[in-house]
Amino acid sequence: MVAQSRRAIRSWALWTLTVPAFVVVVLVDLAAIGYAVQAFTDRPDWRGLDVVFALTVSALISVEGARRVESRRRRGGALHKDLAPAWMIAAAVILHPALAILVAVLLRIWWRIRAGKCIPYRWAFSTAVHVLAVGAAHAVFVSLQDATGHSDLGLVVSMIGAAAAYVATDTVLCGLAISLIIPGSSRREAVGGLDDLCTDATAATLGCLLAAACLISPWFAFVAIPITLTAQRALLLGQLETEAQTDPKTSLTRVDWWRRRTEEMLRTARNQREPMAVLLIDIDHFKLVNDRHGHLVGDEALRAVATILRSAIRAKDVIGRFGGEEFVIALPDTGLDEATVTADRLRNAVAASPLAAMCAGVLDDPDLDPDTFLLTVSIGVAVYPADGSTVDDLLLRADRAMYAAKAAGRNRVRLAADTIPLPRLTASTQFSEPAEPLAPVQRPVR
Repeated sequence: MVAQSRRAIRSWALWTLTVPAFVVVVLVDLAAIGYAVQAFTDRPDWRGLDVVFALTVSALISVEGARRVESRRRRGGALHKDLAPAWMIAAAVILHPALAILVAVLLRIWWRIRAGKCIPYRWAFSTAVHVLAVGAAHAVFVSLQDATGHSDLGLVVSMIGAAAAYVATDTVLCGLAISLIIPGSSRREAVGGLDDLCTDATAATLGCLLAAACLISPWFAFVAIPITLTAQRALLLGQLETEAQTDPKTSLTRVDWWRRRTEEMLRTARNQREPMAVLLIDIDHFKLVNDRHGHLVGDEALRAVATILRSAIRAKDVIGRFGGEEFVIALPDTGLDEATVTADRLRNAVAASPLAAMCAGVLDDPDLDPDTFLLTVSIGVAVYPADGSTVDDLLLRADRAMYAAKAAGRNRVRLAADTIPLPRLTASTQFSEPAEPLAPVQRPVR
């Protein structure tokens, strides 16, 4: 029995974290436990349980009512937000911290029951973040109330400050954890984009209104249910627009949207007589990952590589999933030398990344050996105008260069200019458009 318990403990996904990530997760959990113990110790009585009941039940009804809508929202990124914090913000404003923590924990327990399988340390960490966010919101509310003299305007300012404190605590702690747990995460993946900001603002506003209503009567909490469902559907629109141009497996741009953006960039480069580069990237021996570890690990490895590539390029560069295990990147205002340096930096970033830990942390599979689970990429580079004048031309030349890199032994960068000799362009024709595009060729068998 003891041996089984030890094996179970050793199998926890928590041990797959890097040291910084492990320290952050454990410290946040311990801080939340310490704050909760102090809050319940200082609780003088249990008045306010009717408010706890009203907030918790109305929140659960709203969450269940929005479940169908939420199931359609994009979940490809590392971060996912909804309107549930509105009730926790209201609890932090109008209740003693112990009761506000009780509301947050009850909602998190219900989420755990309804979610089914999840990674335990992540659920515990997320719950701890909510507890600390409740504490921060309550502390800010009380401080602002004291500073404003408990006036009507002061009450409004205090509620807004409390809501902002809750959102800020949640965003900072979750963003820090995501950036450490998933190395190479972009800012959007860690703290969210415009859609997530709108969700936070809506939840904060609703939390303030809900708190004001509950000061009159706790049963006003149930009035917020239809408002929440309507807001949830409004938030869905932005998610669906993003989903239409996002590859669901990697969260990168779909190839058709990538092509549209790249064609716009190419027109700009032609008008301004600037160079532009296209990189075609293929994961080496990716089929072996699926064969040895299964397609779930293969999918996670694909997502991990996509995250690494996206985090290693500039904000103005455009990356997309070209298909299968291939990625494509457009680099505006980039000549041959800079494109070569960028491609080599991307190649090194993938080869040096802890993919085993990244995949195990998501799949709860500690059997992935970091000494054997390694991936590399082969990259082909084509540059406008020397290698072509259209997106198809550049893709064709980058594709040939990428296969030349594979033929040379993989984990290499090859330039289109080195694979197929072209007539030397003169200074007068360097930025002019050729009359005919390159003829297509058959891709070699891998």
